[in-house]
Amino acid sequence: MNENITPPELHSARAMPRRKRLRYPAVIAVGVTAGMLFALSGQESDADQSQAAGAAPPAAASAPTVKLAPSQLGSIAIGQAQTYPFPVKREAVGSVNFDDDPALIQAESTLLAAAATYDLTNKELKRVRSLGNASGIAQKELEQAISDEQTADAALRAARDGVRALGKSDAQIEAMIKSGEIERSAGRSETRWVIANALETDSPLFHPGQTAKVSVLALPDRTFDGEVTEVYSTVDPNSHRVTLRIQVTDPSGELRSGMLSDVVIELQKPEVSIGMPENGVVRLPDGSMTVWITSDRSNFFQRIVKTGLREDGKVQILEGLKPGESVVTNGAVFLDNLLEAPPSDD
Repeated sequence: MNENITPPELHSARAMPRRKRLRYPAVIAVGVTAGMLFALSGQESDADQSQAAGAAPPAAASAPTVKLAPSQLGSIAIGQAQTYPFPVKREAVGSVNFDDDPALIQAESTLLAAAATYDLTNKELKRVRSLGNASGIAQKELEQAISDEQTADAALRAARDGVRALGKSDAQIEAMIKSGEIERSAGRSETRWVIANALETDSPLFHPGQTAKVSVLALPDRTFDGEVTEVYSTVDPNSHRVTLRIQVTDPSGELRSGMLSDVVIELQKPEVSIGMPENGVVRLPDGSMTVWITSDRSNFFQRIVKTGLREDGKVQILEGLKPGESVVTNGAVFLDNLLEAPPSDD
């Protein structure tokens, strides 16, 4: 018997552990494979979810919405957004005068007097200089003539500045000095003057030629057409207001000198832009301005807008509204109240 031959029992006993040793790595391999498949399946699941989320990204925060029943529509009015002219204007207060501004008349009178004095002293100085020492003109007399001429020149410069400060141009000043007469208005009996005081902050906006509307307390139903003729170049240091001189047409002679007046000055041509009735615009507690939009007259969406000018019950909408959109023109507060109302128990 060959000693190298292993008995079957021994062979089986030795082979058994070897099969067991081979089984464990297989189990481990199966486990690892299953884990990898599970992980891969998890990754694929996450990827699928991400892809699905990418296909349908989260919706942006929706606008506040109110749904009205047919019976509630009577509480609001709906119209289409459209354009309106919005005048660009400023307001001022003033008083009526039958003639020119008294302060201006005084300044012009001072100007003419100063011009006459300067002309006289200038001629005297020329006469004295033309005679010279040969005619026995004393040095003292020459010095006096020079001093008088210089004083008159300074007074004339100050008078020019005074009239210029009241709105007269250099050309108008020269014309008055040349003619020796105060510049008067057209002289029509229906012409009146209003001296108005506007806010200092608005002073750069005014210039001669602008259209003005004048009303007085005594005639609340009447409006008088006017035109800005002068804008004074100085500002009152106490009231911080600039003075405007406005020529007003009063064909029926209804105005009285000294009447208090309200003045509206049109700074430029009206701006034509989108607008809507003011009852359709609501201010939120944070200061935002909102309107309500609808496309089916049942569901209403609140939208923030940017407002501008106001005129005759209309509000200018600078941003947030397009022409033709259906918007609540009256009763916007009703929708706001519904939006803020607590939910019912029904």
